[in-house]
Amino acid sequence: MVQEIEALQAKLNETVDEDEQRALEEDATGKILWFCWCGICAEVDELLPKVLDYMRREGNMRDHA
Repeated sequence: MVQEIEALQAKLNETVDEDEQRALEEDATGKILWFCWCGICAEVDELLPKVLDYMRREGNMRDHA
């Protein structure tokens, strides 16, 4: 994914036509946003079970106190 973004950036740097530049900027931005979204999803997938486990344990402690 990073290599694709770098390739788009290199092509963008070589492009003179403004319409083509805009299209390449949109493509690069879309890939960057997708890359970020995938990272966020991975973090949530990793963290969510830990949070739920913590909430279950804390709830059980309060019920027994």
